[in-house]
Parts: sequence; C-alpha cells; structure tokens
Amino acid sequence: RRRRRRKERERGGSVKQIIMLARVSRSAVARRAAPQALSSVTALRGTCIRRPSPLASGNNRARNFANLVVEAKKGDSVKKRARQAEKRRLYNRARKSACKTRIKNVVACTEELKEKGVKGEEELAPVDALIALAYKEIDRAVSKGVFHKKTAARKKAKVASVRRELAISAGLYTP
Repeated sequence: RRRRRRKERERGGSVKQIIMLARVSRSAVARRAAPQALSSVTALRGTCIRRPSPLASGNNRARNFANLVVEAKKGDSVKKRARQAEKRRLYNRARKSACKTRIKNVVACTEELKEKGVKGEEELAPVDALIALAYKEIDRAVSKGVFHKKTAARKKAKVASVRRELAISAGLYTP
C-alpha cells in the first residue's frame, strides 16, 4: 500500500485518492453490509464509498479496520479549472498588492508630514494626490471583482481617517 501511494505521489498527483476508514473487513463489506446500516459518503466525480453508519446496531461493529481507496483520473476540465484558478489567483494577488502599496504610501506620507508639522492646507496636496491614486486602485479592484464593494469602502475609510487625523493634529480641521 505504501509503495503504491509513493508511486502515485511521484507521478505528480494525477490520481486523486480518497481514503476512508471502514469498520468492517474488506470481505465483510460485500457480504454482510445491509443497506440500512450503511451511510454513503460522496467522493470524486460521483463515486461513492459506503461505510457503516454510527447509528448502526452493535452487531455490525468489527474489531479490525480496512482502508478503502477510490482512485479517479483527473479529467481535462479539472486540469483546465486548475489552470484558470491559478491565473486568477496571481491576477488577484497583484491587484491586492497594488492596493496595499498605495495605502502604505498614503500612511507613510502622512507620518512624514506629522513629524515635519503641517502649517497650511496647501501642504496636504501630496497626501491628497496619493489618496486619489489609492482610491483609483481600490475602485479598479472592485470593478475587476477582486474586492467586495464593502471591503473597498472599509479601505477607503481607513485612508480618509489617516488624512483626517493629520488635519486634526495640524489644527486645520475640527470634528
């Protein structure tokens, strides 16, 4: 059994294994198992593994355990879905990363201005420009389906609150 699993792993995962523990021996599964004492577990592509139900009477409990293995070859559609999912994952990751970078730029700029000290509204112009870029990136992620609109609203609110705190600390805004 171990050799077979090792060979299948070396093949690169082209075979999907589903291992279930059954409470009866292999020979007894075919002979003794009554339909009312079994519960079915759905496996890959519609195959079923049947195992004793926990509600079955005490008579059906055997002392030994057996591994039942269902192997199914991955179809072309499964492989295509995996390729598409990987492309989407990388695309979404890039969009999320771009949003995070824009937000970090806004936060870093506001921290610099806090340390220097802001004297007028004109000094907040670079922060406002960065906020506009961040909003644009977040909105683009929403339109592409990377973020939910409420997630985007939270991120925008965070950026706005950072700017508001800067304005409050500079005395340019009173809530």
